[in-house]
Amino acid sequence: MKPTQPTPIGVRDRELWERAMRVIPWGTQTNAKRRPDELADVMPSFLCRGEGCRVWDADGRVYLDYGCSLGPIILGHGHPAVIQAVNRQLKDGVLFSMASPLEVEVAEMIQKMVPCAERVRFLKTGADANAACVRLARAVTGRDLIIATGYHGWPDSFMTDQPGVPEAVRALTVRCPFGDADSVAQAFEKFPGRIAAVLTVPYHWMGEPSKDYLKTLRELTRQQGALLIFDEVLTGFRLAQGGAQEYFGVTPDLASVAKAFANGFPLSAFVGVKEVMEEGLRKTIVTTTYAGETLSLAAARATLETMRFEPVHSHLWRMGEKLMKGLAAILREKKVPATVKGLPPHFHVVFESGDPGKDRLLELRLIRELMQRGIFCVNRWMLSYSHRDQEIEETLAVAEEAVDKL
Repeated sequence: MKPTQPTPIGVRDRELWERAMRVIPWGTQTNAKRRPDELADVMPSFLCRGEGCRVWDADGRVYLDYGCSLGPIILGHGHPAVIQAVNRQLKDGVLFSMASPLEVEVAEMIQKMVPCAERVRFLKTGADANAACVRLARAVTGRDLIIATGYHGWPDSFMTDQPGVPEAVRALTVRCPFGDADSVAQAFEKFPGRIAAVLTVPYHWMGEPSKDYLKTLRELTRQQGALLIFDEVLTGFRLAQGGAQEYFGVTPDLASVAKAFANGFPLSAFVGVKEVMEEGLRKTIVTTTYAGETLSLAAARATLETMRFEPVHSHLWRMGEKLMKGLAAILREKKVPATVKGLPPHFHVVFESGDPGKDRLLELRLIRELMQRGIFCVNRWMLSYSHRDQEIEETLAVAEEAVDKL
């Protein structure tokens, strides 16, 4: 393979960025899509087209995509089965004054795949679904406090360190470090009989997976009369058909799922055991007009059918493992102070020089060298069903060139 030639960001991208900054705060709608200032000359602010595992920027440059739209792209951009399903549904209508049969069909599919999903309700974003789970937990238990152990979206209950969140609301959330079951136990001791639920991501992509941590939370919540909520916005339908619940073998009372199960179309769900879901929704209201929007549901049905009848997850694991091992070998051979951490469907390259400032510079330099050579990655590597052996080998060849530059 010939060495790739580094290329700078294009004129069209810069023009769009200047226009965006005159009308859109941050220049984008999503915090995680903000381009680091240090990468402004090599990282595109806009992507205009996707096909399979590749994306194109505003100037026509093509990239192998390991961002997967922050997680939703599980089958690949423009997957034929999904696009065909959406086009068929578009002829019949997007939204009605009553429920669509698609709501029943997709809910039944999720019920069969996700261990805790005895009942299913749809929303639009992961943050919506997490907020709904917390509302139900408080309604069912009659308690106000929640324990949160990670990032769960922008609502007040989760972003307690942000300006604009009232002190009275901040006091209702107890923050505990992910993976620290002792701190959760201490919170229960500090607030006896007051905690409605523990909300946790079941797996932190920067760390090592721990079934024991989740099992301990399961035991603690049962002992204390609280509910266990899994934030499966990222892990749902990515680690396995049944998400982290299936992979780790721990079943929560409630869970949020989003991102991957509609292959990029805006859809989320809060799911849970029958007693909690039905009692909670008798006592409180969670509702939104667009939850039954049919195009996203059609996309979800096609995505879930593909997962059921094709080896989507075994492929993600095989391709991810090949890429992880290859990157680790390159870093080791070049004596770069970094390790590859995580699970194959979604992992990180973590720099460990002992100097946080140096680690950040190395991370930015690696992203820079990859981006200039047509690999779109912000050091959170996610794969889709469209990534094949050829793309993994191409990526590793480019990565070796990029690491040489460190």
